[in-house]
Amino acid sequence: MSAASTFKVLIAGASGATGKLVMDRLLKADHVEQVTSLGRRELPIEHPKLIQKIVNFEELQADDFVGHDVAICTLGTTRAKSGKEGFIKVDRDFIMAYATKAHQGGTKQFHLMSSQGADANSMFLYTQIKGEVDQNVLNMGFDKAIVYRPAVLLVEREETRLLEAPVRKLLSALDFRRSISIKSDDVAKAMVKNILNLPKENILTNQEIYGIAKAE
Repeated sequence: MSAASTFKVLIAGASGATGKLVMDRLLKADHVEQVTSLGRRELPIEHPKLIQKIVNFEELQADDFVGHDVAICTLGTTRAKSGKEGFIKVDRDFIMAYATKAHQGGTKQFHLMSSQGADANSMFLYTQIKGEVDQNVLNMGFDKAIVYRPAVLLVEREETRLLEAPVRKLLSALDFRRSISIKSDDVAKAMVKNILNLPKENILTNQEIYGIAKAE
């Protein structure tokens, strides 16, 4: 740890919808003294805690990972957006490269945003890749590794798909037990809170994520 109660945090995926919220909470958190964002482009953010590094996830440099206590990963795409090979490259290859470098660099904690239904034995590519990566990260040897498996993410996007906004509002109103949906900011809140906390489980369900986010 960097000091008695503060941490230096790495984040990959801060340009995404959930990653932006995680970044915002990290920069505001008293227990975080420095945030280093690794990304393929610079983000339009300036903050005294923030260091931005432009990287190629196919050729990550060991020096970028030295001296950090925590690594957070919200990287991800979809097959519809990036095609089969593009999805595998981002959601498996890039995440595993990032996690490997973080572990080799001495990072003690790793927090990974995955997905509900992740299962290495799944017949579906999306959940199979998610499950495979989850298990690889958990077996990597971090002092503390936590996988977050949210259900449908309720997030305000810059580009809203047809019918997405009304469906999002309906789920938010009806899914009061948070079994099939969760606000992206609740995922972000839980990830940042868990830097200090140690949950009973290292794979968190949608309801468990929500409970952590709402706990005082």
